[in-house]
Amino acid sequence: MLESLAPLGRDGGGAWAGMAGRCGVAVAARLRHATPEDTIDSQPARSASGKLILVGDLRVDNRADLAPALRLRDSPSVPDSAFVLAAYERWGEALPDRILGEFALAVVDQVRGGVLLARDHVGFRPLVVHERRGTVAFATTALSLTGLEGIGHDLDVERAAEVLALVYESERTFVQGVRWLTSGGAMWVSAGGVRHWNWWKPDPHEIVELDSQSAYEDELRDALDKAVAARLRSSGRVGAGVSGGLDSTSVAATAALMLAPRALPTYTSAPLPGISLVLEPQRDADESPLVRRLAEKHQNIKPSFIHLRPGIDLFDVHRQLFELGAGPIRNPCNMLWIHAIHERAAQDRVTTLLTGARGNLGFSADGPDWLSWLVRAGRLKQAWSEAATWSAGHGESRFRLAVRQLETLAPGGVQRAVRAACGLPQPSAAWEAASALRPDVGTEFGLLTRASRLGGGRWEEARAAALAALQASGAQADTMAALAALTGVEERDPTGDRRVLEVAGHQPEWVRRRDGVGRAVVRGAMSDRQPAEIVLRTRRGEQLPEWLALMTSARAEVQAELSALETHAVSRALIDTGRLRALVDRWPPQTARCDPQVINEYRYALWRALNVSRYLRWFDSARVSHLDAAGSCLSS
Repeated sequence: MLESLAPLGRDGGGAWAGMAGRCGVAVAARLRHATPEDTIDSQPARSASGKLILVGDLRVDNRADLAPALRLRDSPSVPDSAFVLAAYERWGEALPDRILGEFALAVVDQVRGGVLLARDHVGFRPLVVHERRGTVAFATTALSLTGLEGIGHDLDVERAAEVLALVYESERTFVQGVRWLTSGGAMWVSAGGVRHWNWWKPDPHEIVELDSQSAYEDELRDALDKAVAARLRSSGRVGAGVSGGLDSTSVAATAALMLAPRALPTYTSAPLPGISLVLEPQRDADESPLVRRLAEKHQNIKPSFIHLRPGIDLFDVHRQLFELGAGPIRNPCNMLWIHAIHERAAQDRVTTLLTGARGNLGFSADGPDWLSWLVRAGRLKQAWSEAATWSAGHGESRFRLAVRQLETLAPGGVQRAVRAACGLPQPSAAWEAASALRPDVGTEFGLLTRASRLGGGRWEEARAAALAALQASGAQADTMAALAALTGVEERDPTGDRRVLEVAGHQPEWVRRRDGVGRAVVRGAMSDRQPAEIVLRTRRGEQLPEWLALMTSARAEVQAELSALETHAVSRALIDTGRLRALVDRWPPQTARCDPQVINEYRYALWRALNVSRYLRWFDSARVSHLDAAGSCLSS
């Protein structure tokens, strides 16, 4: 296990074994040095009493708040592991709720005779578990657990089908018998059995009303300030990944104010200068002018623009991540520019990269169900006024707007009938176009229902769906850990901070979208930190607008990957190869780049299926390598 995890934490390691009573525990740890305190950390770590043992991949962000209660100093001479052990001694199983930050941890309690496993609120740090009669094993990656007797190296076929179907709201991993510990989840393991619970479970319908719009802006800005400040604690240089959107620019602007006069290098993916692109309606293909305006406002922001050139290998970076324990990600297209940004940041000796990746799920989410919330709250006059203002400013009839709003209150069958009568697309249509899963496999595992998020006979509201998506993002934590190991650059996302998410989650929908303005709270909160071009912007940016040109330049590679897919039994059993072959044979022209059907079929269905198949083939080869290594060990 330690051998397979070594690349994820090259800086240290250790092992411990033992337990009082009928339960035996063996733990091993690898460390990565991301904060100044990490340099003096040693794991497995012992408490002062010697009765607690800790292994953890963690960063504690509220050290200053915890220090007085735990009688510790918030000093680089005190590692985060000491705060966690002291917090467990004081609060026991309530530990996860007391610490803010990112963590995947295990505390061995020799007095109680058990082990607490816990993971942070949205699963920033990876933690997987294997359970069977008499045994519980846990690790950072599922593949590392295949080195243990009794687990094996068998593919979980249903998980492969889920990823093809965009169903990430699952605890399955690609290794049969190994599952993710739920984001915001915990478990207690002892000789008496195993107990699971969710320690973070916010209610998407709970709201806290304040006196004024400015009060909502102040509380959100304060939460972001605390989140950014906590993530500036780094053992190396801090940079930021920036687009022209409100989320990443809010993070960068806040960090720039806190770091000044020190420089904040920023990194933005942008099309090659002079490239000709068909433009999507209401979208900007090149956001670099907005980033330059941000740098003009904050003189210590030093922007760099990353350009991907035709001929780039579409799949090689994924292979490198697979070898570090990652699975295939939801959108393999985006990994090209994400990896390029990390590589450029590493060249500049940046070790911490701030992002706003989760912002649109909380920080800047603008309350798309605001009218139905007002109706349920009995504020009918306000709902009517808001509908009129929105319709006038956005060219959408109040009837169509009402249909979209009221569908969240109706049973699923009624919603589908109303959408059909109004000529609106069904939610399942885009999913079917973007998934290359064979229809019979989707039916077998009930994935259409799960992908469309049917629950209790009704489509979920946007806020409940955003919360589910936040916690489902933890199923890709192994990818971000692998990327950090590959490049030496760790991403940190202040918009995913628990304080930010809880403040945003308690704000009523009707203050986050009001008076015809979307994302109203964030625009107000950031108005003095952002140039007007960003604060007032209504267009959205594209991620990798040159995607079709890159795929077209790599058609030979795509053909080779498809041929390999067609000869691989498991890939053929899961993927609609006939559909993919037809897509490759009728390759679209560059003028079709903005066609939603082309985007779903090529950028998503085709690219994702080829990447998943590459992983499945790699998984088979890794199994053979693992068995060969095990045989060599046994024979020696």
